[in-house]
Amino acid sequence: MAILLLLNQVDPAILEGHLKSHPDCPDVRTYPDTGNVEEIDCVIVWKHDQGLLNEYPNLKLIASYGAGVENILSDPTLPEGVPITRFVDKSLSDQMAEFILAAILNHRVNLTYYREQQAACHWQEKPAIKGNNVTILGLGELGTTAAKLLHKNDYKISGWARSEKNIDGITSYYGENQLFQSVAEADFVVCLLPLTPETREILNSDLFAAMKKGSYLINVGRGDHVNEDDLMNYLSQEHLSGALLDVFSTEPLPRDHPFWQHPKIHVTPHISSPTDKAKLARQILDNYNRLSKGEPLLHLIDRKRSY
Repeated sequence: MAILLLLNQVDPAILEGHLKSHPDCPDVRTYPDTGNVEEIDCVIVWKHDQGLLNEYPNLKLIASYGAGVENILSDPTLPEGVPITRFVDKSLSDQMAEFILAAILNHRVNLTYYREQQAACHWQEKPAIKGNNVTILGLGELGTTAAKLLHKNDYKISGWARSEKNIDGITSYYGENQLFQSVAEADFVVCLLPLTPETREILNSDLFAAMKKGSYLINVGRGDHVNEDDLMNYLSQEHLSGALLDVFSTEPLPRDHPFWQHPKIHVTPHISSPTDKAKLARQILDNYNRLSKGEPLLHLIDRKRSY
């Protein structure tokens, strides 16, 4: 049997090398060089073209290259009954937490502003931002790790999730009725939600209106969490002081997109939490072996909950 790498916007060679370095690795193939499709029982996917997964009649496992699975679940032709797993690792959580802390500090002490002043050979002081209230939307693995790191650095942390959470030092808001309350006093709002039908464009005019004037948005969840027109509107009204966006509905971000030149938007190219390919390879092979033995899979996705 064989594992197929079906990866868009990702170089498959590095992951292939890590997989093959393990003695328990089966045959590995890279799309479109699939060979006999009946031999493929596991596919590792990232932003695959819809319909492709139905070409493999003996498929027993769909493994996401990253933590997100929305591209997989949005495929209307997704094979029924095939388990889906995602990549979960402490390295992802730690990198994400550090990125969020860095983004907050960068905005608080005006580092981007000073870099722009340097380019203009202009010496101009700007007062640091004092607010330290942070609300994290999404308290899964990534959000909880970020909340704990920020709490250790003396930030006042609130979190919002689908259900109530119990995390030391973190104020928990939950359910649709408490969403706006969760962001009302935040100086920084960080989106780390999974992308589901309920969270698509959750960062919209209603939420921005509930945020206090001068607050700052950090989106490291998914691009489709943002209503782009609403964000641009609230930035132009100066209700929001700015936004750091690491994820976008279309990636790479098109060269003509207005986000590139917007003075209050900081664009980064989806680098907040890169996949550790060596750890991903080992995790997928562990699940592949579990599958062959009929054992429970690690990090299995609930299709109904979309995560």
